[in-house]
Amino acid sequence: MVKIQKLPSGQLVITIPKRLAEYEGLDRGMDLVFKKHKEGFILEINKEKK
Repeated sequence: MVKIQKLPSGQLVITIPKRLAEYEGLDRGMDLVFKKHKEGFILEINKEKK
């Protein structure tokens, strides 16, 4: 399950299950691009770290 959490600073953070992150090769600090879809959102993974 994906969760949205609000930090004390007001910033929103999205958390995804660890297994899904491992399967997709995601790591902390990676960028995800949100694209609007008629039924919600599509996430595009930018595999290059900042």
